[in-house]
Amino acid sequence: MQKFLGIFLFFCCFVILLFDTSSFSYIAAIKNLFLHFFNGAKLSAEGMILYEIRLPRVLLALLVGASLSGCGAIMQNIFRNPLVDPFLLGISSGAAFGCALCIGFFSGYWVGGFAFLGAIISAFLILFFARFSKNSSISLILIGVIFSSFLSAFSGLIKYFVAPDKAQAIVIWLLGSLSLATWNDVFLVFFAGLIGFIPLFLLRFKINILALSDLEALSLGVNPNILKICCIVLISFICGIVVSVSGTIGWIGLIVPHFARVFVGSNMRTLLPTSMLLGAIVLLFMDFLAKNISSNDLPVGALSAIVGAPLFLTFLFLRKY
Repeated sequence: MQKFLGIFLFFCCFVILLFDTSSFSYIAAIKNLFLHFFNGAKLSAEGMILYEIRLPRVLLALLVGASLSGCGAIMQNIFRNPLVDPFLLGISSGAAFGCALCIGFFSGYWVGGFAFLGAIISAFLILFFARFSKNSSISLILIGVIFSSFLSAFSGLIKYFVAPDKAQAIVIWLLGSLSLATWNDVFLVFFAGLIGFIPLFLLRFKINILALSDLEALSLGVNPNILKICCIVLISFICGIVVSVSGTIGWIGLIVPHFARVFVGSNMRTLLPTSMLLGAIVLLFMDFLAKNISSNDLPVGALSAIVGAPLFLTFLFLRKY
C-alpha cells in the first residue's frame, strides 16, 4: 500500500505540474531549468516562474500535508480519541495566534518561534484544564474547541489594531494559503519535519502502547505521561513551523488518518508513513483545486474545510462511530 501511494504521489505531482489551466509552457520551462543548472544558461521568465513559484508551492503542499496528517495520526493514538487533531485540539489555533501576534506587533520577525510557543502553550493549557474533568475523552475535545475559538477570536481581533498591510497578512495566515511559498519555507518545514518525525517514528512502538489504558502501559514499562509530553512537544514544534508558513489548514490531520486506517490498520509502524503519504496527496490536490477552480487563488484552508466537513460526516455514517 505504501509503495502504491508513493507511486500515486509521484503521478499526482506530474499531473499537477503539467496539467494546469493557465497557458504556462512547462516543457519550455523544464528545458530552460535543465540548461540553467547544467550549462549555466540564464533563467527565462518561464523558468523563473517554475523554479521560484510553482515548484516551491508543490513541495510545500506535500510537506505540509504530510506533517499535518502525521501529527493527527499520532494525536488520535496517544489520546485514544478518533476526533483529535492539531486543529481541533487548539494547537494550530495557538500557533496561528502566535503568528498573528508576531506579524501585528513584532514586524514578523521570528514567526516560527512565536508559532511554536503559541502551539505548545495552548496544548499544555488544554491538557491542564482537561485533568479537572471526569470524562477526559469528551472534555478534551470540548476544551480544545473552546480554546480554539478563544484564540481564533483574539487572532481576528488583532487585525483591528494593526496597519492594513499587516491585517492582510494575518488574514492570509488565518485562512491558510500556500500561494506565497518560497524555497526557504520548503527547507524550514522539511528540516522541522525531520527533527520532529524521526523521534516520533523511533517511538512508534511505544506510541502503539498508548492506545491501551495508562495502567496497561505502565505494566508494559511505558510511562504514558512522559511519553505524551514528549509527543506533544514534538507535534507542537512541527505544527508551529507548519502554521508559520502556511497558516491554519484544518481537517487534513483529522480525516486523513481515518482513511489510512482503512488501508493499513492502526499499527503506527505502517499508519504513520501511510497517513503522511496520503496527507501529502490530499493537500496537493486541494491546493491544485484552490489554484485552478477560479480565476482567483482561493485559500486552501477554506477549501479543505468546505470539502472535508461533508466528507468526514459521510465517513462517520459509513463507519458507524
